This record gives sequence, C-alpha cells and structure tokens, in this order.
Amino acid sequence: MKIRQLIKELSLYSVEPITLKLVSFLLIPIYTFYLLPAEFGLLQFVISIGTFLRSISQFGMNTAFWKFRNAQPEKDLSSLSFNLMAAQLFIGMLVFLLSVVVVFATDPIWKWPFIVYLTALLVKLVLENYLLVSRAQHNPKQYLFITLTQLILFVTCNILFLSVFGWGVLGVVMAYLVSFFTTSVLYFPRMKTAVFGNYSTAMVKELLHFGGPLLLGNLSILILSISDRWFLMALSNETELGLYSFGYKFADLLATFMTYAFQLAWTPIAWKSFQSEEGTRFFHEVEKFIMTFFPIIVFLALPVLFSLAGLMTGNSQYREGLQITYIIALSHVLYAFYIFNSVKNLHYNKKKHLIIGNILAAMLNTFLNILLIGEFGMFGAAWATLISYAFMYVWIEGVRIEELAFYRKGRWKLLLINLVALGVVVYITVSLRANTNMALLYARSWGAAALILALAYALGVISPRYFSVLKNIYTDFRLRKKES
Repeated sequence: MKIRQLIKELSLYSVEPITLKLVSFLLIPIYTFYLLPAEFGLLQFVISIGTFLRSISQFGMNTAFWKFRNAQPEKDLSSLSFNLMAAQLFIGMLVFLLSVVVVFATDPIWKWPFIVYLTALLVKLVLENYLLVSRAQHNPKQYLFITLTQLILFVTCNILFLSVFGWGVLGVVMAYLVSFFTTSVLYFPRMKTAVFGNYSTAMVKELLHFGGPLLLGNLSILILSISDRWFLMALSNETELGLYSFGYKFADLLATFMTYAFQLAWTPIAWKSFQSEEGTRFFHEVEKFIMTFFPIIVFLALPVLFSLAGLMTGNSQYREGLQITYIIALSHVLYAFYIFNSVKNLHYNKKKHLIIGNILAAMLNTFLNILLIGEFGMFGAAWATLISYAFMYVWIEGVRIEELAFYRKGRWKLLLINLVALGVVVYITVSLRANTNMALLYARSWGAAALILALAYALGVISPRYFSVLKNIYTDFRLRKKES
C-alpha cells in the first residue's frame, strides 16, 4: 500500500464514522425534544449493557482475525470470516438467552428496550463481518456503501418511530434493529461469496485460542469506558446520566474525527510495520505525530462543538452536560495513544502485560467511580475516566521492548506535551463551571493549542520539514519491502 493509497483509504473510511456522528448531531434536536434527560439516560444505560455483552460475543476474535490474516495470508478469507462469524453468533446466542432469562426474572423498567437492542446486536455481528472483510480486501468504497445504507435507514426509522409513532426509548432501539437487519439482507447477495466459506473446527479453535485471553482485557477496557453509566445510574439518577451522556456524545464526535477513521485504515498496515527497520521507524514517526497533534485538535475543535451544541439543543436542561466534554475528549486522546501502542506490544508477544494493565485500569476506574460519583456526580465520573485512561497509557509506556529500545529516546518530550494538555484541561473545566462565556472559552482553548504547538517546536519534536521526512521514511519502507 502506497502512502497515497493510505490517504485515500483514510479519507473514505473517515466518511462513515464522521457522517454517523454528524447525523447524531442532526438527531439531537429530535432526541432532546422527544426524550427527557432521564429517558436519554435510560437509553444510554441500555446501550452500555448491550455493548458490554456484545464484547463477550466477539470473544476477542476480531483481533485474532487480523493476526491470522496478516501472519498467514494463504488462509482463505471467506473461510476465516465465516468461522469467525459462526463462533461469534454461537456465543452471542448463549449470551442472549441467558440475558433474557435474567431480565424476565428481575423485570426492570428497561426490559423491552434491552431485549430489542440485544437482538439488534446479534444481527449486527453479521453486518460487522461484512465490514471486516471489506477492510481486509482494502475495499473502503464497499465498506462505505454498507455503512451509509445502514445509517440512512437508522435515521429514517428514528424520525418515524419517535416523531410519528411516539415510541420513545423503544423507538430508538427499534431503529437499530430494523437498520441492521435490512442492511444485512440487502448486501447478502453481494457478500455471500466473500463471507461464507467452509467451516473448520480447527480454525475456530485457533481463533478462540488467540482471542480468548484478550477477552478479559477487552472487557476491562469496556468496563473502563462504559461502567460510568452504570455507577451514575446506581449512585446518582437517570437525569444526571442523561446529561453526562449528552456531553460525552460531543467528545465522542471529536474522537471520531481524530482516531476512529485513522485506526480503521492504520490497523492492517501497523501489523506489517515491524517486519523491517524502515517500517518500525515509520511506525514511531506516526506515533510522534498523533501524540503531538491530537491534543492540538482537541483544543481547536471543542469550542466550535460547544457553539454547535448550543444552537442544536432544544431543551436547555441538556447544556449542563457539556461541561465534562474537555475531560472526556482528553480521555479519548490518551486511549488513542494506548491503542496505537497496543499493536506494538501484541506484535512482540506482550499480550499478558496488556491484559494486566487493562484489568488494573478497570479496577481503578471502578474504585474512582464509587469514590467520586456520590460526591461530584457526572464530574466525578469524567475525572475517573480520565485518570484511568492516563493509567493505561502510563502502564503501556512502562512495558520495555528490547528490540525497540532505540526509539524510547526523547519520549519524555511527548509526555511533557500531554502533561501540559492535561493541566490546561483542568483549568478550562474549572473555568467552565464558574463562567460559560464563549469568547473566553475560544481564547483559552485556541491559546492552549498554540501553546502546545510552540512547545513541540521548542523541544524539537516537530519542525517545518517534519511532514516531508515522514513521507520519505514511508517511501523507503515500501521500497525495501518490495525488494525483499
């Protein structure tokens, strides 16, 4: 893959998550008009539980897919994807049946929305398999068509079920089910050859063997990222959860621009980077880039998102939730650094260190949520998230890989830049609680972006020649790979 192709795939992959988040913005007036903050909180609670159970169904095997796809490219892609899907659907059905028994026994108020959403996630396992194969084939256009079809259906169903039928929270989860199912059926004729291969018990065992140990780590990350909703529901109330989830959505939009699209295109390349010295060097130059510019993007973009939120939120009760956005946005940046480094650690068989770090971070997050939410509400949940993600990144930085010792030189400069970013986030968050003047927010946030850029230049992390050097390194990496 040439750098031009990487840029092309980045731009195409970014359309899907960015469009998804932008459409979520367009749905905000509908959600805030038809759902009270407490109902919105209940919706996010259901989604968080479903997301956790979905991770159990996946069983860490999506990572195993990329491991075997790149390490053993001779394996038939359709058989690999089919065995992955079969194993995940089997586990998913067991999780679904057990969950249904539990909710009928306990009879919570969110019983039916939860059952509908869990059904939607079962169907989504098939759709995600289509998308995984599209990425493996380096076919971002197909990926884009599938996701945009689902997105259009989801938006249409949301409008219909909320504004016409008045189904409330149940209407939103029904929109997920209808859009996932319809899209899977529509693209089945096109995808059946690529996705449905021969079943192999041996291949399933290989996927489970590699993915199983990762499950505990993946669940720990999920607990870290979504358990704040559970604790807010238990230790505070649905309204506080709704406000927190509202502010979280805006930080999540920014994370989509920064990290998700990049990760989709980068993951297939990253696994190949360490096969040569040039590839390893390129990997670390890209890491330097994201550790410098992601915090800058946060400070440039967040005031703009605040302005948009004020214009698009019909119910003024929701706006209080925006105060936690800076904290969550920096948490996403730290998580992006962690994910980027995790590929390196998995390549050098440091899987155990990743799992231990994830478990410890989840335990820390649980402790902090219990300690802080009762006293500080949604701000306690936000700080618990930030501190836990910071711990994850520091932990993975501490894992020493002898083969890469050379590249650790000067890393203190990158850590200093992000420590300054953390200090600014604390200052802006405290200021927001006292004064929400938008002019001051723009001045403080954009001033912080300028400060970080100046610091990066002063420390020699980047220079005017940085981007041309990055391109030349990648070109050398690809030429050497072709020669070998």
